[in-house]
Amino acid sequence: MARIDKFSFGCIVIDGKKYSRDVLIFADSTVRKRKGGLLMFGSHNIKKEEIEKLATDIPQAIVIGTGTNNKASVATSTQNWAEERHLNLIIEPSHEAVVRLNKLTEQGRKVAALIHITC
Repeated sequence: MARIDKFSFGCIVIDGKKYSRDVLIFADSTVRKRKGGLLMFGSHNIKKEEIEKLATDIPQAIVIGTGTNNKASVATSTQNWAEERHLNLIIEPSHEAVVRLNKLTEQGRKVAALIHITC
């Protein structure tokens, strides 16, 4: 599983590789840059389609990092969609989400994540 080595505003290092954009981390350890937003700033609205992509591998949890100042949000309708499918969404500011993701993977859990790296 992917491990986050470092996180700070505008930068995340995953398994030694630096990213300057929001990322999607899939349960199979695949990491993709998140689409949308302006330059490195990903959208502040986390969409259902993004959660659907992360859910394809049927992870035990999906960790959502809402930014360093908790400015990104997950729509209530998206949270309801995930709940209907018994998906465990963990929504936290990105600094906390990174710690949570690493802990869950160290415990051998199958986890996916979306980490917003700014605001």
